[in-house]
Amino acid sequence: MAKQHPVHVLRANLEAARLKAIEALAATNGPYAPDALHQLASLQAALTAVSDAIVTHGPAVGWGSESEGLD
Repeated sequence: MAKQHPVHVLRANLEAARLKAIEALAATNGPYAPDALHQLASLQAALTAVSDAIVTHGPAVGWGSESEGLD
């Protein structure tokens, strides 16, 4: 299996953390805690920023696509 570039690993880790936060919110009975909503919003903002950076700068700096391995 080819090794992924660290920026793609970061995006995958942020996606996993976001999913975990969503699942935790879905499991709560009652109103959502403000801290939990803040955490989810922060994860979403970070994920959006990393994804945008990959699309914008990835080809120029050689990050390639997520499915490409490092040489």
